Amino acid sequence: MGDTQFVTRLTGLIDFETRDGLLLVLWGPASPSKDDLCSMRSYFDYYASQCQRFLLDGGRHVSISTHADVVWIADRIVRDKQRASIHQDVSQQFGGGTRSIIDGSLNLCSRLMLMTSIGEPPLGTDGPNTIRWGEGSLRDFAETHFGTGSGVRLQPDKPQIGRIFTALNLKEIGGMRIEWTRNLADHLRLVDDDQTVSIFDCVAHLRFQKTVHQQIFPTGFIDETLRTLALLFPQNDAKTEMWLQSQISEFGLDQLLTECGSLATHERRFENFSYWNNRLVILKQALDDSSPQTLSQWWFDRRNGVQWYTFWVAILVFAITVFFGLVQSIEGALQVWLSWKSL
Repeated sequence: MGDTQFVTRLTGLIDFETRDGLLLVLWGPASPSKDDLCSMRSYFDYYASQCQRFLLDGGRHVSISTHADVVWIADRIVRDKQRASIHQDVSQQFGGGTRSIIDGSLNLCSRLMLMTSIGEPPLGTDGPNTIRWGEGSLRDFAETHFGTGSGVRLQPDKPQIGRIFTALNLKEIGGMRIEWTRNLADHLRLVDDDQTVSIFDCVAHLRFQKTVHQQIFPTGFIDETLRTLALLFPQNDAKTEMWLQSQISEFGLDQLLTECGSLATHERRFENFSYWNNRLVILKQALDDSSPQTLSQWWFDRRNGVQWYTFWVAILVFAITVFFGLVQSIEGALQVWLSWKSL
């Protein structure tokens, strides 16, 4: 495949031939199948949206303009060249440009390869969770940001992750809002005073990463990320599947979210999660600490069976009392009216 197929501009439509070539060149020699190309629709939606964001204002804030330019920079990234060296190469290849313009080009390409919000786009912000790739290779950056590192590993109250821990229950029982994200760095992040949790939806990108020969992410990271999705969206849970289908239709999510599989009991342990352990522990604790605040939460939260039955019996008694009180009031009013009519 020659580079001539990549001469189309980044802001244009990406045809299947270009998609095929991009997957092949960006991530290695495993030729994508037609199924790969179809399932990667969610990734290429992200690809197109990022290109549009960085090429605002006629593309004056980046030095690249075609898919061939992305491939040229990506080739240097997968060869583990240092950011400073790539910066110099881009300056020579594309005729100079200010530091911010070259940085914009590198940030765009690194985003397309990791599906992570690296660097600020021109004329806009990505909020407080944008990360900076300042030095070293992109592989070094991924290891530093996503790797287990030497940070403190949070310890859960219980080693087992119960089957109640699903995205649907986080919403219905925990009262949390699900915020879908295509920024992998935000996956499982709990914000807004434990009221909003971000979940990465692009399963196609994760699955395709498993097939490539030049994976930039740390070893085992992709597999573990897919297992977190199997925790949240167990394929053998009919209620979760029905709700998830409605979310896919409403928000245009990756259809492969419904095919994440399910984890066996021995797999549902915190010790099996190295990269996402801390966020899982925090999220599970938030769910455990939550208490019903609305009638719908009282209905779905059956963790304490005695409390649940007591509450709904009290509601039933109250409703019956109100009903018969209303009937007696109507009956009394009717008797007064009939007495008045008979005068």
